Amino acid sequence: MAPGLSIVIPTWNGLELLRECLPSVLKAAARYRHSTRASTEIIVVDDGSRDETLSRLPAEFPEVCLVVRPVNGGFAVACNDGFARCRYPLIGLLNNDVWIDENYFIHQAAHFDDPDVFAVTARVFGWDEPVFMTGGRYGRFRRGFWSVYFNYDVHPDKAREWIEQRRLLSAYAIGGFSTYRRDRLIELGGFNALLSPFHWEDVDLAYRGWRRGWDVRYEPRSVAYHKVSATIDRNFKKRHVDAVSFRNRLLFHWVNLHSPTFLVRHILMLAVMFMTRVLVLDFDFYRALFQALTRLGEVRQLRRQEKAKAVRSDADVARLLKRFYREAPIRVFWERGPQISPEEEPLSVRPHAERTGRT
Repeated sequence: MAPGLSIVIPTWNGLELLRECLPSVLKAAARYRHSTRASTEIIVVDDGSRDETLSRLPAEFPEVCLVVRPVNGGFAVACNDGFARCRYPLIGLLNNDVWIDENYFIHQAAHFDDPDVFAVTARVFGWDEPVFMTGGRYGRFRRGFWSVYFNYDVHPDKAREWIEQRRLLSAYAIGGFSTYRRDRLIELGGFNALLSPFHWEDVDLAYRGWRRGWDVRYEPRSVAYHKVSATIDRNFKKRHVDAVSFRNRLLFHWVNLHSPTFLVRHILMLAVMFMTRVLVLDFDFYRALFQALTRLGEVRQLRRQEKAKAVRSDADVARLLKRFYREAPIRVFWERGPQISPEEEPLSVRPHAERTGRT
């Protein structure tokens, strides 16, 4: 029998986004129940919203379980509260600004027949224009840091065997549109709250999974449309977002890099940056570095925990991913994804065709 599915959606001042996107989630959950005879639940975690989410959502979407956090704690904390309420073996995690295809969960759930799989990520397109936004994530360790900013995709015909055999790997599963195995998510303690309020928590979670011997997969038949950073952009200035992102990038490396050669390369590059960023007046670098240094006590504790549980080294993970990228029939996008024609779109109905009303 197929595993039951819990769907978690964190939200902050996102009532209008939920009104647009929740109908697609309800339809996908119903399709999963009908196709697999398994149970589903949808949990929306309100992270201290100031809009009318608390008063309007239960009336408009009675099928949804609403978890209320009185104070905003950020993405990681809100998600972890949602994970704690989940009852089923699989947890689908979605942003509040994501519209999904009705077969979305069916394709992702099939990967979990393999006991090595920890998480599966989706193929995502832009909301208002036919642009490939993200797919499998291309990760490599270079210049003292893990670089995980690039995407890859596959052609359905050229990679048919890889797709059908579910052999496509991803450096990490993007938190806004991925599905996780619940017991392993709990074993890892969910997202690392050290990385609150946002950014790098999904990279950290996946990397800890890789280090424990599990796999992260990419499922191109699982399709979503995304309003990129709709919540973050509305509530934070870009300069603050960039500073938090770099601080969390540092914390991620300090917690998770244990191979001596990787750690030395990171420290050397950080020293070079420390001596040179002043030349371009990048004072935000020093601000982020100082903020990260104030968390060293927590970093040391987390390093000990992760090192004790790891079965793969940093070098093992790097070699595994490098071999996959070399052998798989993939195309890496080093810049913004390509435009695609309407005939190539994987959804039969674009979001704007239905998002004004529930179906």
